Amino acid sequence: MDPEVVDTLGPLRFAVPGGSLTAGVLAVVFAALVLWEHRRLRAVRWTVLRGGTAALAFLLTAQPRWSAQRLERVQGRVAVLVDASRSMAIEHPSRAQHVQHLLERWDGEAEGVPLWRFGSELQTVPWGPDASRPRDDESRLAAALEELARGGEAEGLGAVVVVSDGAANDLDGPIDVGELRVHAVRVGREDLRDDSLVEVHADRVAFLRQPAKVRVVVRSWGGGGIDVPVTLREDNEVVTEARVQVPDGGEGVVELPFTPRRLGRAVYHVSIPRADDDAVPANNERAFLVRVGRDRLRVLLVAGAPSWDVRFLRAFLKQDPSIDLISFFILRTGSDMPMAEPEELALIPFPTDELFREHLGSFDVVIFQNFDYGPYQMAGYLPRIRDYVKRGGAFAMVGGDRSFGSGGYASTPLEEVLPVELPSASTPAARLVLTDRFRPRPVAELARHPLLALANDPAASVARWASLPPLDGANVVRRARPGATTLMVHPRRRGGRSLPLLVLGTAGQGRVLALMSDSSWRWGFTAGGLTGDASAFERFWDRALRWLARDPNLEPARVTTDRERYGPEARVELRALLRDASYRPYAAEPVRFVLVDAVGEELAAADVVTDAEGRAQAVLRGPAQEGAYRAAVHRGDTRLCEEHFLVERGGQELADPRSQPDRLRRLAESTGGRYVDAPEDAPSLDAFDASVTRRRSLDEVAPFAHPAFVAFAALVFSLEWWLRRRAGLR
Repeated sequence: MDPEVVDTLGPLRFAVPGGSLTAGVLAVVFAALVLWEHRRLRAVRWTVLRGGTAALAFLLTAQPRWSAQRLERVQGRVAVLVDASRSMAIEHPSRAQHVQHLLERWDGEAEGVPLWRFGSELQTVPWGPDASRPRDDESRLAAALEELARGGEAEGLGAVVVVSDGAANDLDGPIDVGELRVHAVRVGREDLRDDSLVEVHADRVAFLRQPAKVRVVVRSWGGGGIDVPVTLREDNEVVTEARVQVPDGGEGVVELPFTPRRLGRAVYHVSIPRADDDAVPANNERAFLVRVGRDRLRVLLVAGAPSWDVRFLRAFLKQDPSIDLISFFILRTGSDMPMAEPEELALIPFPTDELFREHLGSFDVVIFQNFDYGPYQMAGYLPRIRDYVKRGGAFAMVGGDRSFGSGGYASTPLEEVLPVELPSASTPAARLVLTDRFRPRPVAELARHPLLALANDPAASVARWASLPPLDGANVVRRARPGATTLMVHPRRRGGRSLPLLVLGTAGQGRVLALMSDSSWRWGFTAGGLTGDASAFERFWDRALRWLARDPNLEPARVTTDRERYGPEARVELRALLRDASYRPYAAEPVRFVLVDAVGEELAAADVVTDAEGRAQAVLRGPAQEGAYRAAVHRGDTRLCEEHFLVERGGQELADPRSQPDRLRRLAESTGGRYVDAPEDAPSLDAFDASVTRRRSLDEVAPFAHPAFVAFAALVFSLEWWLRRRAGLR
């Protein structure tokens, strides 16, 4: 087809500085001059003459001009874009079947016509029976059109024919498709009879035995209004139920209370009854995932003697509202002779049996601060503390003259879980404790560890530790156990190695911290007096407790999903930050992203290589069956981290399953395209306008700047001057 050539004029503009505003002011000034002349002379011929010269003066000073462009319209290519989201699977026959019938009709004339499908992403597909298979959990039509418009496929592309129900997630905002013309063929009905759970919102974190609630929004179409029960279940057990009234075409809101009874992950289901004529029963049930923890961190602090270190640590633990502190201070032992009756020296006896036999498992962290177990007949309880740690508990031992080897812990069950090896029981007491003042040295290559990170930059953290006041005294240990992490060392060396000062380790499922000094309080009190900044003490102990209690935000390796809930076979985006136990990044290493079910069976996987910071990402196709699943990252045979997510039948994609013709109509009209209300009304592909308009030339038209016009204006001005002089006018 020969190109059609069209000449057009652009909008008027003025070359005078200030543009239209200045031109408007000039027009008012010249009009005022003409009016003043008319009132002065009261003669029509002189008013007309002055009006003509004023108009010429305006044209000369304002310089109006416009652009003239020559356009050619050529025939471009047409493409077809079909909706592959799950909303296309509803109705009987399904919307996807209507699309397939339309594609079969177009197939004979589709030579050279590319076919794409969109859902969560844009994909090119061959013409055939699988082109319209609906499985995506999102409907990102605007993103697909913008990708087509700016991609290499846009070369020579004049129009895109979109076949969709219009229920897209991103059609309400602005869309930039350039010169691309979008035609739309609507599929599906607006008059569906459907009751649905539009929104289910609950906090991702709840607390054990503390009331929580979930907010549920119910919508109804075509039922004349409903009054239905909304049921909350956990593991097929009804938790609570409440009724909600929903007007026809409107929404009803209800809040359902629940109280978690178990720690860990909990999956809850919200549902409403299904009406016999409900077109989309899949959206009558939604699920949500809750991480159940304790509302307060339970800490048991046992101190063997009053000291500045005990005072400051206890004050820090007490002032934190998120910590439930149980603390005991031993002021005397059974061998002391205080010359007073026992009832005059103690409020209560030390409840050894109650603490370490009955309630030990209820504590998140146990701290022995300069505490020796011997005088309190606790030898029989040390195996229980060891087992508590190995089952997943957390234990910290803080130094002093009654801790570590000085406390008689060598060769006891508790030494089995400590991350350091203690001197033998026969070692002289004078060799178990150093009494000098020293400045501890953090291990520089581990400065990213949260217990050492006093600043965002590792080098700045090392410098900050060097500026803190020195400590007084330290316990001597033989060495850190294999696999333990030494974060700080004493500057004195023993056997060619620096003495460990701060060591972290694991025992079974639990975590253990060993701090071989009882003067960390100087990082707060003394540092505050010298520099005005006492935050190092609190930051260190806050991070230490959170690390011991396995705060998810402090885990060295983490993986996240882009959403918590998905529909079947959804696109799952995964991002991971991967570091070893010492928080050194796994840089440029191969790792494997996997999706697994409840029994650990691998459902999907992708192999990637991390970047220099240990970051990696992958996109996997989600499971087809509803339920709870895990996304994990493996390095070799080691699982580094995991995150839970849900697959539900309905999901957000089916929350509002109605066809949306108004959206498609606006899209077509805004791009100069054609809207077709049903697939059976769609014409052949060559009937859709795919012409492309191109500019062949662009010229600026400025007639009032031409020398001939300037000469003509000068002649008119001279003529007016001569006539007025001849008539004796000024």
